[in-house]
Amino acid sequence: MDKKTAINCGFSTDGLKILKQLCEVEAEKYLEKIDFSKNDTVLIPFWTTDIPELICVGKFYKNEEGVATYTLDFSQTTL
Repeated sequence: MDKKTAINCGFSTDGLKILKQLCEVEAEKYLEKIDFSKNDTVLIPFWTTDIPELICVGKFYKNEEGVATYTLDFSQTTL
């Protein structure tokens, strides 16, 4: 799954609250499939499905206990 370069969800006309919820759902799905064998941290952009607008950037990594986790950074959104 390390070849995945982006996640698409929602539409540019959806509100940010809905898009944040959709990103959380997609991040949880991706977290179950991600392969950390090549990288300790993987950054994945989240884009809207219709007109490509950046929603957020997901940072997927293993925490101190070795558990895969993520954070979503919405500060770079183009919406």
